[in-house]
Amino acid sequence: MGAVTSDANLPDPVLVAVDFTATTLRVVLVDADGEVIERNTYELGPLPDETSWAWEVGGRIATAFAREGQKRWAQAIAIACPGLVDPVAGILVESNGQPEWDGLHVVDAIRRHIDAPVVALNRVQAALRGEWSAGAADGTMDALYVSLRGIPQAAVLSNGRVMAGAANRAGSLPALPELDPALGLDGDTLEQVTGVLADLAALVDPTVVILDGEEAHVSVLGPVLQGVLNEVTPGAQVSRPALGDGSALLGALKAAEILAYEGERTERME
Repeated sequence: MGAVTSDANLPDPVLVAVDFTATTLRVVLVDADGEVIERNTYELGPLPDETSWAWEVGGRIATAFAREGQKRWAQAIAIACPGLVDPVAGILVESNGQPEWDGLHVVDAIRRHIDAPVVALNRVQAALRGEWSAGAADGTMDALYVSLRGIPQAAVLSNGRVMAGAANRAGSLPALPELDPALGLDGDTLEQVTGVLADLAALVDPTVVILDGEEAHVSVLGPVLQGVLNEVTPGAQVSRPALGDGSALLGALKAAEILAYEGERTERME
């Protein structure tokens, strides 16, 4: 009679969330009980092609499992990406990070290193999901998250759904200039940014407008925008991200939870 195996001998499933920008990579592993197993932040240097990106990011994830002694396996991986993402194809279509990342096959690149379900999403939308889950938008059904870092972009939560749009461009703010981190926000630029965001808020009718950006920008814009919102969409409150730079990582984790659940449901149906 052969040896009897038990679930206690099997590796434990974990969810993996990844958030990356042009210069920073964040990785977190969470077990089935919601406990953080490992959380690390790394600096990213130039990664001029898909191969180098895959080795760096995929390698960091694989190393995290190696440190655990291969006692765990990835049930799902979600990656928050800087720029326009095609979530169906798993491609970073237009990068707001390193310019060489335009067209980066995020999902395929990671799956070459790790055999697991992988999903890619826009990191501003991921940040909104994070704040909705346990931050400034917790308990709301309608919210805006606005990132003024690099190329300005917004994410929209409407009636409990994060909007993507026909071409995944919902929340794009092409009328806004890229703000210089070294300069304050005043004059015509302040008026322009306030006007665009007030119009967007009037259209969406959010409970909260979350502003993420440099202190020199947000500290000036926040009170001015709040004054305008009091007129055009009474009740909407301007807020900072409650989770700071952890918003997108938590949003990616929530996406990984959904991906894992869908995988389990598919297995039960087969």
